[in-house]
Amino acid sequence: MADRLPPWARLARPAAWPLRLRVALAFLLAAALALTLLGVFVQVRVADALEQRTHDLLEAQAEGLVAVPRAERVARVEAMTGDIHAQLLDGDGRPLASSPLVAGPLVSAADLAALPPRGSWSADRVVVVLDDDAVAAGDQRAEREPAVLLVTRADQQLVAVATSREDIEEALDAVRVQLVTGVPLALVVAGALGYLVAGAGLRPVERVRERAARISDRSSGERLPVPPAHDELRRLVVTLNAMLDRLDDGLHRQRRFVAEASHELRTPLTLLRTEVDLALARPRSNEELSAALRSVGQETTRLTVLAENLLTLAAADEGRLALVREPVDLAELARRVVERFAPSASGPISTTGDDAVVVHADRERLDQVLSNLVDNALRHGAPPVEIDVRLDGERVRLTVTDHGRGFTVQDPFDRFVSTHGSAGLGLAIVKEIVAAHDGNTYLVRRDGTTSVVVDLPAGAR
Repeated sequence: MADRLPPWARLARPAAWPLRLRVALAFLLAAALALTLLGVFVQVRVADALEQRTHDLLEAQAEGLVAVPRAERVARVEAMTGDIHAQLLDGDGRPLASSPLVAGPLVSAADLAALPPRGSWSADRVVVVLDDDAVAAGDQRAEREPAVLLVTRADQQLVAVATSREDIEEALDAVRVQLVTGVPLALVVAGALGYLVAGAGLRPVERVRERAARISDRSSGERLPVPPAHDELRRLVVTLNAMLDRLDDGLHRQRRFVAEASHELRTPLTLLRTEVDLALARPRSNEELSAALRSVGQETTRLTVLAENLLTLAAADEGRLALVREPVDLAELARRVVERFAPSASGPISTTGDDAVVVHADRERLDQVLSNLVDNALRHGAPPVEIDVRLDGERVRLTVTDHGRGFTVQDPFDRFVSTHGSAGLGLAIVKEIVAAHDGNTYLVRRDGTTSVVVDLPAGAR
């Protein structure tokens, strides 16, 4: 449903935005938050620094006035014409002297009541002073001005000094202007860098995507490039390569299944066609027709067995190999298989081992395992063929041995089945059935004999 939406509607949903854009926007938002917090911090710190500087300046002026004798204090106060205004008061708060620009009392009655018995006192107040520019032009115009006021006690007198907050506010306004103009520019640069960094960070993902797009059933052996960094992308690629291994294994099993099916079905179908052609080539007697039908029947039976084997192998490859477990005497089952194969075998077949070995397994599937192993030994090995069944603790060992030439290497059974197609479907089916019973299968080549050993749990359910 989402794919049917128009492009503008999809772009309205953040989840539909390109990953690179979302990463860049996230980086931009993080940078905006960081710069905003930094701007607030800088403004607060500058304001504190300016306040502290102003307070230190007022304290220095007040200490200078307190340090002079009382007789000189009045003259010093009346001579102050700079940015700092001063006023000298008696113990009751009446003005004794004021600096030239002071046009009213610096300390109110409320301030006098708030003064501590000793030490200094500071506060923000609005004071009435003369405009210095207007005074220079001969105009005695007074104005109310926000100021920082500091009051200090000295020899039964009060020394009040004040300075305008205009310089503080101008400095803070300059900081705000710098932040308002600099932060957006920094965000533009951060957004561009975030977009470039996101592109560089996603470049390995794009390489993985390009390689994945090239992998097909004809190049199933290729794998995705594993990034060198031990990060989330590397773990993702390793997981995807493991998935490709499983898919490749399934594809190889499918190809093997088709190849083995074609190989196994070709011979009986060719024989059937030959028997029918020979029977129809010229008039035949009843005996000849009966013999031809018997041969056709044998090949049909073989085709039926092949079809069942193919279905078993297909079910095992798909994980659908069903088992009907019951107590099975494996030694007795081996003897029955020997009786079935003995009449048509090219050499002796025998059983050895324990007289009775009971396992909890699928009788029909174990019969299929024994039959395929004996058939493989007779067709691809050499007599005599021996079936040995023994109980070894909690395990059961089923060994089928022939005296053929065998192989010169100790192949793992899985590799042997996948690389030696001449062995047909029999051993592949043996491997799958034994695995379904939680068992193992392996080959042993010793003293001129070849053995297939099946290891099964004795009583596991």
